[in-house]
Amino acid sequence: MWFDRTLAVHFNTSFNDEHTAQHCTILRNGDNWLSDVACDEAVPAAFFCEIKTGGTTTGSRNASIQLPTSTDKIMFQEHLAKCDNNHTTHDFLACDVDANCSAVDFASSVTCSNSKFSPPVPFFHCRSTLHRIPYTLVCDHRADCCDSSDEDFCQFSPCLGRKQFACNDKKQCVPREQRCDKLSQCVDKSDELKCSDKVNVEDVYHNTLLPPAVVDFTGKGSFTLTPLNSSTCPETHFQCHVNGYCMPVYVRCNGVFDCRGKEDEMDCDSYTCPGFYRCRASKICLHHDHLCDGVFQCPQRDDELLCNFTCPENCTCYGHAFICTGEFSADHHNDLRYLEAPGTKLKLTDVSSNKLLIHVGLRNCGIIRIGELNLPNLQSLDLSYNKLTSITGSELGQLINLHYLVLAFNPFDTIHSLLDSKYTFPYLIYVNVAGLPFTELNTTFFAAFPSLKTLNLSNSGLDRVSESGFQSLKHLNDLDLRGCPMQRFSRGVFEGLENLQHVYADNYKLCCPAVLPAQLDPSDCHAPKDEISSCDALLRSEVFRVFLALYAILALLGNLASFIYRVFIEKASAKLGFDVFVTHLCVADFLMGAYLAIVGVADRIYDGNYRWNDSEWKHSAACKVAGFLSLLSSEVSAFLICLITLERFLVIGFPLKSLRFSRWSAHVACVTLWIFGLLLAAVPLLPNTAHWQFYSQSGICIPLPVTRKEFPGGDYAFGTMIALNFVLFLFIAVGQLLIYWSIRSNSIPGNQSSKKSKDMAVARRLLAVVMTDFLCWFPIGLLGILARSGVPIPGDVNVAMAIFVLPFNSALNPFLYTFNMLRERRRKARLAKEERSEHATTQHSVQSSLAVTSSQQKAYTEKEAWKLFDRFLKEGVLSLDRVRHRVLDVEPDQNK
Repeated sequence: MWFDRTLAVHFNTSFNDEHTAQHCTILRNGDNWLSDVACDEAVPAAFFCEIKTGGTTTGSRNASIQLPTSTDKIMFQEHLAKCDNNHTTHDFLACDVDANCSAVDFASSVTCSNSKFSPPVPFFHCRSTLHRIPYTLVCDHRADCCDSSDEDFCQFSPCLGRKQFACNDKKQCVPREQRCDKLSQCVDKSDELKCSDKVNVEDVYHNTLLPPAVVDFTGKGSFTLTPLNSSTCPETHFQCHVNGYCMPVYVRCNGVFDCRGKEDEMDCDSYTCPGFYRCRASKICLHHDHLCDGVFQCPQRDDELLCNFTCPENCTCYGHAFICTGEFSADHHNDLRYLEAPGTKLKLTDVSSNKLLIHVGLRNCGIIRIGELNLPNLQSLDLSYNKLTSITGSELGQLINLHYLVLAFNPFDTIHSLLDSKYTFPYLIYVNVAGLPFTELNTTFFAAFPSLKTLNLSNSGLDRVSESGFQSLKHLNDLDLRGCPMQRFSRGVFEGLENLQHVYADNYKLCCPAVLPAQLDPSDCHAPKDEISSCDALLRSEVFRVFLALYAILALLGNLASFIYRVFIEKASAKLGFDVFVTHLCVADFLMGAYLAIVGVADRIYDGNYRWNDSEWKHSAACKVAGFLSLLSSEVSAFLICLITLERFLVIGFPLKSLRFSRWSAHVACVTLWIFGLLLAAVPLLPNTAHWQFYSQSGICIPLPVTRKEFPGGDYAFGTMIALNFVLFLFIAVGQLLIYWSIRSNSIPGNQSSKKSKDMAVARRLLAVVMTDFLCWFPIGLLGILARSGVPIPGDVNVAMAIFVLPFNSALNPFLYTFNMLRERRRKARLAKEERSEHATTQHSVQSSLAVTSSQQKAYTEKEAWKLFDRFLKEGVLSLDRVRHRVLDVEPDQNK
């Protein structure tokens, strides 16, 4: 039990327990030197008696102690904080579990630090436990961590010969003149050992006052007694029983019986001291007048911390932990343990004399070079976002206790001089070199870090790892490869990493069970899943395969059949602009089928072993050709449907005018579109854009910008596949509406039921064209716009658009523009045959009638022609030459 009193005196009254037969002990500071005074009933003395409690803390049942109420305002002064029970402590101890302030466990200490302080209080983490302690208590010659990890690494300057006394731990030095001054300076109290002076017991007797009196301890082997000049003790003291001695508050619950009735050690489990300072890891409290009074009253001496301390103007200070926003003179703070000063102009040379520094954070401080550092206690160094272009092992070689090193996002020309140096860093367990220029990694790179447990290589551009590239990192637990392409790696990339616990990557292949070490659960490998591919197959789902095969067959066979029919069977129609456009549309949609077939064949070839061939396939010529055909097909197809819509509108909206495409002009327009489409598809392959790897972004060889994921060439993909196609869709939709409006407005009044039926038939055919275009381009365009606006879009949408939506039009167009036309032509041929028979009968009746004159016959014929013209327009017979041929038996003009 701790006991820091200097003198013990027996009160000569009835004291009926076993302690009355003991000696009262005169105790020097630190329990190191003893002198006894017999507690004899015959001695006519009136001393108070301090006796160690041992296992007995029971006091008089009739005795009780009431602490005075503190009225001073020092609790609100700088560096002190008010606790939940209204006592005070140092602000850096407010969230310390052992300070009994606002945190009851280590989880609540984090919450306390984040909620009560801004910025949060930094803590030192003990090595083998969850214990956290304030940085001010690190390297203070007293172990606060259960494993002593806050002290066992500390390096101190050697003592200066005769000027300083070396404490028994051989680390702490005190001025020689403080040796045997009756006040222990060494934490182990060795500076007061073997001191020859004694306490004169006669002086004790002659300087005694009977109670009530005020007792004060000097801390140097003596005490003082002064008369009590009021009815109550001063607020720095409490009174033992009625009219007893006034004892300092800090002897209450200190493990020593100071009062005659032992009441000073009663109810210590529920003891609180509102308004007083409470010692760390102790029940002892003291008045603020006893803080920084030159005497250690607290067991851990925290009452004498931060005396005469002034926090720099640009800093927030939690003891000897500084968080700064501007420059300050660090050499004026030799006890500095922790420094976080991001965005300031501080340099490493500014803290070169602060040998007790444990953490230095100088992010974004414009540091150009490091220089040779000699900070033997430094465990954590953060130099990220500076202007370092090189670093060598010699510059960090004297940081013998370095545990954490952060060099992220510096413009290094190379880091090989550090990695390949002759220096080793045996205690380094965390390295963050994110954003540094790694492109390739071999087994020798991290040999300088044999104990490394966490390695952050994110955004470093690492693309290639040699066989057993991480083999030297036997103790590695966590590996971060996010933002690294990592397209090429060997089968044994993680070989030898028997302690690996977590992997973070962007490439899902690194998380395949066949790649990971045997002991690592795939669930502990964190990588975004590929929406299209799996570890074993290019297309991870049978549903994808079924739809891809279905669309490929429809697109290839349907468009091939349509092309053969229009070019080799229905040759007469090839002279019309509409048929020329549809023929070219068959070719464009056939290319989409070829793209789907290439992807499907690749899926079959790599089935079961795709993880090792993913990069090879994505960067192959076949994948580039497939992506090229896909983009070419989708863009040319969209433009051709726009031309078809325009041609239909001109024919139907202006039937008696020559505003239409001839065969020659239609071919010219189509060739122009093909050239434009070829340019659009070829742009990602140009030398200036080849770095995009545009057609190598995914296993399906075409990057659809329908998610927020950014990729090289993303703006180009958005402009062509989203913005341009969305505008084309709007043009087609508006054009089809105008066509329908033209048919209705040009209709000749007649049977309303027949007219309504024909209008509905036309509307259904036009709606089919618009809806197929809508289902193909509108979802892609809408999702692309939402993604560009920042709306989160699930990654699975990408594959849905690529496999289910993008090829939809190419598979359906042959049925809309050719097979449906054949069905309509057969129906119209039947109707035409019936009308010719009816017309012949009518002509015969007219010619046999004597009442019909030649002028009447002409009028009848014109009326019948207009009637049939209106009917043919509604039924889709759109050529005026055909109308003339069918009504008036006039051959079509072959020169048009």
